[in-house]
Amino acid sequence: MNISVVILAAGQSLRMGRVKALLPLPLGPSGADCSALEGLARLFRGQGLTDIVVVSGYHAEAVEAEARRLDLETVRNPAPERGMFSSVCTGLSAFANRAAQGDTEALVVTPVDVPLLRPLTLMTLQAEAEKDRARSGSGAPVLIPLFSGREGHPPLIPAAYIRRILAHNGREGLRGALATLPRRVLSVADAMILEDMDRPEDYKRLQRLAPERGVLSPEEAWVLLRQRDVLPKILRHSEAVGQVAARFAERLVARREAEGRPAACDPRLAQAGGLLHDICKGLPRHELAGGELLDSLGLPRMARIVRDHLDLELPDDMPLSERELVCLADKYCAGDRLVPLERRYEEKMRHFADDKAVQAAILGRMARAQKLAERVARECACAPFAMAREVLTPAREPDRRA
Repeated sequence: MNISVVILAAGQSLRMGRVKALLPLPLGPSGADCSALEGLARLFRGQGLTDIVVVSGYHAEAVEAEARRLDLETVRNPAPERGMFSSVCTGLSAFANRAAQGDTEALVVTPVDVPLLRPLTLMTLQAEAEKDRARSGSGAPVLIPLFSGREGHPPLIPAAYIRRILAHNGREGLRGALATLPRRVLSVADAMILEDMDRPEDYKRLQRLAPERGVLSPEEAWVLLRQRDVLPKILRHSEAVGQVAARFAERLVARREAEGRPAACDPRLAQAGGLLHDICKGLPRHELAGGELLDSLGLPRMARIVRDHLDLELPDDMPLSERELVCLADKYCAGDRLVPLERRYEEKMRHFADDKAVQAAILGRMARAQKLAERVARECACAPFAMAREVLTPAREPDRRA
């Protein structure tokens, strides 16, 4: 599907006091600073969306110079003082002929001051647009991303609606124009669709948030789990693992800070990693499938947590991180109930009583888990089972008389 992009960068930036398109954010390779405009261009091109037009207006020379450096096409709004909808119309007009010829089938429209969008949001929009086109053809709806009950950027607009939007009277801007069209909201695991930068304090907040674009919050993780239709029993287990991993992380951070060391561990990331560790449960090698899925969504740190949750060995000179805490937390959760670590492996040993090779592998995994538990106990100054018991209900002992 041929999807084009309109980036709105014509604003006066009165409240910001600086040209938003040129503000540096750590969105470049390896987290290097680049302009907000470059960050968005990298995002869209990374998803195969290369037909991009930047709408300039106020500060046109500076914005257009940056666009040329990035090899982006520009079109200038002749009357930016008329507001953002005039820039929307300028951008859509640039694609009207391409749409008539079938070269553009849909458009993503976003302001440059919402620069932290995640790849997974674009993937969701693209995939759903393909489905809608197959179902509805030219009657496909506008797609609006949604997080936590709030609509965000960017909408994906079928090109068939360009003329109707251009004919809109301007009331309530693009939102008002889209309200007159068939539309569908899509829940996405991306709070960044709501994060814009209008004022200097907003920019400072986005600078802090930018490094987190590669990981999900627990709230975002829940959205992704629901999108994947994960079974309720797996959701309950995953919630338990997330709670235990977060408790481990909280104690670890408290101990490190008490000793004057950097925390170097995030309880919310540990919780989100625990929530997602079984996202592909039911597939062969579900841990690898889950890691591959999260890698494809642009979440490599979370992919590593999921990929390694079954079994790992941490060298003594490597620090504990969320990855190890999720792995260990999983071993204390039978469903959503607390079990001693050894019982998890004893049950597996009984299940494979006739397969000595599998039993040997199970014993190896148990030894590594026990070693990890000892490390966590030492660094948290608390037994992992005791920490897990603070957040979980113990499972009943199995009836051995049966």
